Amino acid sequence: MAETVGRVESLKLADGFGFVNVRREADDPPNELLIIWFGDRSEGPVALFTTELSLALARGLRVNLLHGDDSAYITRVTVEAPP
Repeated sequence: MAETVGRVESLKLADGFGFVNVRREADDPPNELLIIWFGDRSEGPVALFTTELSLALARGLRVNLLHGDDSAYITRVTVEAPP
C-alpha cells in the first residue's frame, strides 16, 4: 500500500466521479491526484471520504490517504486534528 500525506488543494466532484488533489509534503511530485470514486465503481465509504476531505480543505488540515501501490483509488482517509 502507498500513502499520500499533505493538504487538500482541491476537490472535483460530479455525478460520475470524485477526485482530490493533494499538495504533498514530499517535493517530488509536489501534487498528487487521487480518485475518490469513478463511474459505478466505489471503493470504501465514498460519502464519508468526501465529507472528511471537504472539511480538511475548508480547515487547511493535513490528511493521510492510503491507496494501492498500482492504484489511485483511495482506500483510507485520516484527517489530522486541528492544533
